[in-house]
Amino acid sequence: MADLAKGTRISLTDGGCVTIVKELGRGGQGIVYLVDLNGEQKALKWYLTAPDEKFYRNLEKNIMNGAPSDAFLWPEHLTNRQLGSFGYVMQLRPKNYYEFGNYLLAKVSFKSFTAMLAAAMKICNGFMMLHRCGYSYQDLNDGNFFIDPNNGDVLICDNDNVMPQGEKSGIMGKARYMAPEIVAGGIPDKRSDRFSLSVILFMLFYANHPFEGARVVACPCMTESFERKFYGSEAIFVYDPTNNTNRPVRGIHQNVIRRWPVFPSILRETFEREFSQEYLQNPEKRMIEQNWEKIISQVRDQLVICPTCQEETFVETNGSRGKCVNRGCTIDISKRLLINNRSLPLTDKTEIFIDNDNTPDAVVSKDANGVLLIKNISSDKWMVETPSGKIKTVESQDIMPVKEGLKITFKIREFPYRGEITII
Repeated sequence: MADLAKGTRISLTDGGCVTIVKELGRGGQGIVYLVDLNGEQKALKWYLTAPDEKFYRNLEKNIMNGAPSDAFLWPEHLTNRQLGSFGYVMQLRPKNYYEFGNYLLAKVSFKSFTAMLAAAMKICNGFMMLHRCGYSYQDLNDGNFFIDPNNGDVLICDNDNVMPQGEKSGIMGKARYMAPEIVAGGIPDKRSDRFSLSVILFMLFYANHPFEGARVVACPCMTESFERKFYGSEAIFVYDPTNNTNRPVRGIHQNVIRRWPVFPSILRETFEREFSQEYLQNPEKRMIEQNWEKIISQVRDQLVICPTCQEETFVETNGSRGKCVNRGCTIDISKRLLINNRSLPLTDKTEIFIDNDNTPDAVVSKDANGVLLIKNISSDKWMVETPSGKIKTVESQDIMPVKEGLKITFKIREFPYRGEITII
């Protein structure tokens, strides 16, 4: 198939048409063009070799059903078969979003841990919604994500291989991201998606692959048989607590060596479990996306601003003092907001996220006398009960003091969360 020239008009199945403006990029499956659709700029993915009729009809059905969430650059229009192939139209990627690979290569960095955690949360939520709609992604890898480094917003692309759960798209996945059972010849499904999701999350946090350690470094040449071994039948997590034969190598895997102790223990323990031999060999045990959201929320609960160096740091919340990961500063975390089984440190300049979305609901500050205050930056009012039983209202943008025994009812999207301030 020849490339599409500027000015070429491509007809759509809904009766419209797009006009080729220029090429944006290409890969093994197709070329992406900037196109004009009724005066609006869109992207057209045009297949180098036209997939079969089943693929075409699946794309048609996915377009009709619509995107599972706003995280997806979902196909919006399907072209007619013409010029020896076909394609689909989608939204353009905004300029402030960068490919995930740029973060792994340190060409782009997250503005903050808050942005990084927001990206992880958005990815998990996107795949939760995808699976709830009855789909499996089947080809989850590092090329599927565009991320805004400033706020962590994520756009998931290459959604043309998405199929109903249990059906095959013909795409098995990308090496290094496929679940062991898929490497062995199995059919991709939501469980293999969840394995790939865990790999993506590990790489997002630690900027190294979870199975690439000393064993891979010692490999003279990465052949297909070695790939099947290192990422399939004999995959070993680099920080497997019972097997140290594949530890990260200094000078090569510096990112994960440096970052592994930075994040809270709950994140380390989760990856140790998800990449254990038991879970690698039993796909049904893998963690669902909702539980990943809970873990990431708990990690975010331990993120504070160090009052000494003014940098973000994670603190373990099993005592009244925390240690800054940047300079070893001691941080007072004795004042906490307890919400169910969560324990959120209340420290100056720290943002508070009541639910699992990426919008903070409160921020802690300190007045001229050193008294800690909580500001309601949500759009809802809070109801606060004092130890004596009095009820007070804290409207949006109002502040309240951090005092032991205050009970707060937060109303987030019509669902109430109840918390209590305590000093340990």
